Amino acid sequence: MAQAEEGCPILERLGDRVEGTVSPSACAFITKQTEFGAMLSDTPEAREARVRLYGTIFAADGTLAESGSAAPVAGRANIENNLRTLLGAFPTFRFTPVKIVVNGDAVFYEAANEAVIAGRTVRYPAVYRVVLKDGEVTQGRRYHDRTEWFRPLEKEALRELFAGVAVDCPRKGPAFTGPGLTAPVTDPGCHAAYLGRLSGAMTDVRLTADQSAAGPHTKFQEYRGTVRAKGRTIDFGLIVSTRPGLVRYYFDTLPLSYDDAETAALFTKLLTGAARPAR
Repeated sequence: MAQAEEGCPILERLGDRVEGTVSPSACAFITKQTEFGAMLSDTPEAREARVRLYGTIFAADGTLAESGSAAPVAGRANIENNLRTLLGAFPTFRFTPVKIVVNGDAVFYEAANEAVIAGRTVRYPAVYRVVLKDGEVTQGRRYHDRTEWFRPLEKEALRELFAGVAVDCPRKGPAFTGPGLTAPVTDPGCHAAYLGRLSGAMTDVRLTADQSAAGPHTKFQEYRGTVRAKGRTIDFGLIVSTRPGLVRYYFDTLPLSYDDAETAALFTKLLTGAARPAR
């Protein structure tokens, strides 16, 4: 179990899922983030309570960005409105913590997410990477593959960047997984093919190492910058997670497979038909 600089009751509940030395700021974030992930959004009142809690996680001038494409959402009020939109479409959205690693004011919060979209439960992993000051998030980034949101809507028409890359992978080696894969793969050739497919989807790659955190068993390394994909230059980032026996990649394939107009059309469909609004 992680060590706390001061008392942090949630560490007893999370146990070995937390690594690193947990400051009071990190404790406040982990506590609120975990509470937020477990909350319901099944009524307008519950949804608004959840939005208000989320707002208290961020500084008044904090920012929140996805792992690719869109500009960061700036300011607590705008972040709250962003969440209202999300919960309006996904009233069943919830997550549970998988692994949390703390490095001073930087926290990597790995979670198992789920939401009901078009009558189907969609499960997908995510990492929430934050930088803290005085117990509030000044910079937050979400690393997950938003393409999964559209699987129940697009079905066979969904563009999958890594389709077929893990079909014939019999050899044994270090295991890896990431967007587009349903289970870890051990074949080194398939690992190379996966990374080749990723690099082939972008040009003019300008990514540099950003935040990192390492515990006794788990390390997270963030890379951030810009790439060119689908005819435009976008903000982009990825996280590489390493732990005994497994490498895991976190990034968003959506802006690598769809241009801005196509993405906007997908979101229009999603926000109008993902689920019945909470009443």
